[in-house]
Amino acid sequence: MVSREIFLLLSLILLNLANTSQSYEPKVQAFLHPIYKDKASNLYSLPLSIGTDLPSQNFLIDLNGAAPLLLNCATAAKSPSHRSIKCGSTTCKFANPSFSCPNNTTKKPTCGNYLSTSLTNRPVNARFLRDAFYLLYTPNGVYHMDSEKISTLTLTCTDDATALKSIPSAFNGSIGLANTHISIPSQLVSMYKFPPKMSLCLPSTEGMESYSGDLWIGGGPYYYMPFSKDVTTIFASTPLISSNSGEYLIDVKSIQIGGKNIPILHGTTKISTLAPYTVLHTSIYKALLAVFTGSAKMVKAPAVKPFGACFRSNGGRGVPVIELVLRGGARWKIYGSNSLVKVNQNVVCLGFVDGGVSPKSPIVIGGFQMENNLLEFDVKASKFSFSSSLLLHNTSCSISRFFGM
Repeated sequence: MVSREIFLLLSLILLNLANTSQSYEPKVQAFLHPIYKDKASNLYSLPLSIGTDLPSQNFLIDLNGAAPLLLNCATAAKSPSHRSIKCGSTTCKFANPSFSCPNNTTKKPTCGNYLSTSLTNRPVNARFLRDAFYLLYTPNGVYHMDSEKISTLTLTCTDDATALKSIPSAFNGSIGLANTHISIPSQLVSMYKFPPKMSLCLPSTEGMESYSGDLWIGGGPYYYMPFSKDVTTIFASTPLISSNSGEYLIDVKSIQIGGKNIPILHGTTKISTLAPYTVLHTSIYKALLAVFTGSAKMVKAPAVKPFGACFRSNGGRGVPVIELVLRGGARWKIYGSNSLVKVNQNVVCLGFVDGGVSPKSPIVIGGFQMENNLLEFDVKASKFSFSSSLLLHNTSCSISRFFGM
C-alpha cells in the first residue's frame, strides 16, 4: 500500500510538472465541481457559469429532475453565445424525438418539451437551447484544476413563472441530474467518452464551513485525503431500480437498529437531494422512533418540529447505528453524524420526518443522511455504490482540493 506521504509527494510532482510546462494540458479524468449547502433551506447547489459574459449563479441540485436546467429564458438569452434550437433540426430531434413542427407557419418555432422536475407537481414547459457550460475537472482524482473546462451543451430554460417560483430564493435556478439522455452528466459522458458514472459527496455545514462537497461526472478514482486509498475500495453496492422517469431508486429490504428489525412497506426507495431529511411512511416512522429511542442511551428532550424524537446532546455517546439492509445484502450504515440533527447547543433530534400514510415512496432518503458519504450512480451497470460515513476514515466530503495551473 502506498503511504499517504508518498501519495501526496507524487501528486505534488505531477502538479509541478504541470506548472513548469506551458504546453502541458492535463487529461480530464473526470469533472469534479464543488457542491455547497445552503443553511437556510438545508438544500444543495452548484455554482455554475452558463454562457459567456455572465456571472456565476447558484443552481439548486435536483437529483431526479429531468430538465437539464430550470432558469428564466430571458436570463439565458442574455448570453452572447446563446443559440435557440429550432424544431426540425438535428439537435431538436436528439433532445425531443417526438417533437413535431407545426405545418401552418413559415417560421419554425423553438424546440421544446414538457419535462418533469422534483419541484413541481406537473411537467414544466421547457425550451431547448445551446450554450457554453463551465465545469472544473480533475486529472487524477486528487485535486481539481483552477481553470474550468468549457463544453457546448443542449440546455433548457422556461417562461413558466409558477415553476420558477418553486425554486427557493437562495438559488438562481435548478439543475436536473436524472438518468436521461439529455441530462448534463449524460451529455458530458458521451462527449468526453467517460464511464457513465455520476457521484455525489454532499457537504455538511456542521463544523465544515470552509470547504465544499463534490459532484463527480465520469467516475473515479476518488481520493479524500488524508484517507490514502481510493474510496471505491470501501464501497458497498446494490442494484439501481429501473425508472421510466430517470429517478434514482433502490430497494430497501429492511431497517435494523441493534439487531432489531423495523417493518417496512413494499415499494422502491427514492434518493433525493430536495428532501433535507429522510421521509418515511407513517408506519415506518413510528416504528423507527420506538426502536431508536428504546436503544439510545441518551436523555430525552422535548420534541422540536419537524422531528419526533429529541435528546440532550452528550457528544455522540450512546447513539445506535441505523442500518438500511439493501437488495443483495449490502448495508448502508447511518451513524450519529447522519442521524442526529443539532437543533441548538444542548439538543439533538433524530433527523427523520413523517411523510404521512400515502406518500409516493415509502422511503425517501434525504440530504442529511447522505452528507459525508460518497455515493456513485453507475447507470450502465445499474448499480448504486456508497461508502457510508467518510468520518470513520478521518476524512469528509469537505476537503481542500483547490490546486491548479
